[in-house]
Amino acid sequence: MREIHNLRIPEIALTKWRSISDLMAEIAGVPASGISVVEGDSIRIIESVHAPRRGGPGETPYKFQPGMKSYCAGVVHAREKLIIRDATRSDFWKDSDGAKAGFIAYAGVPIFQPDREIFGTLCLFDSKPNDFSGPTVRLMEEFADIITGHLELIQANLKLEETLKDVRTLQGLIPICAQCKKIRNDKGYWQKVEVYLEEHSQARFTHGLCEDCMQKLYGHEKWFKEPDKTDKDKPDKPGK
Repeated sequence: MREIHNLRIPEIALTKWRSISDLMAEIAGVPASGISVVEGDSIRIIESVHAPRRGGPGETPYKFQPGMKSYCAGVVHAREKLIIRDATRSDFWKDSDGAKAGFIAYAGVPIFQPDREIFGTLCLFDSKPNDFSGPTVRLMEEFADIITGHLELIQANLKLEETLKDVRTLQGLIPICAQCKKIRNDKGYWQKVEVYLEEHSQARFTHGLCEDCMQKLYGHEKWFKEPDKTDKDKPDKPGK
């Protein structure tokens, strides 16, 4: 697991994202691809061996800080795709961080979380002019949707893990009154056992009395008595 955007992303998901990102770069015929993630006030490119880097291939990928001109930041702020054919022909983008690194063409689409908050971007970079025609951008959008689906499953699994953790904790630490057997809930109120269990499980209760409690409650009543077992041994009266 790796924590990204406050989520523990399984390595198998990261590996799959990296693989598809690299495959898209190969299909598009561009030298670099990457997935960027919003981290607080900055954006960091992750998960691609072809992502643009400063210096040698072993150095840390870009971390875009506020105020920097970056292609990915443009996608994040607009929450929509961005296509830059040739940054050198744009007064704004020619001084961007990507252009300075030698990537003058860019295609990026937003990646959303299940709640539609921005998660990051899926990016392609080229060192020569490129309008990214054909199905390239559409494929990027489809892949971004797949990542959103992965994030939804990851969030659901994390919630399930937390729920199971809470259940295990309740099983081990349930405060119960030694006298009346009521259970204290997490708000400090005492509840009947059946009420507490119904609220914390799928169990439902029907009520009755066991033999011991029936004897305790009604044993002194004239109308209540245990069946005389000796009657079973007596012969039937004539005529019956």
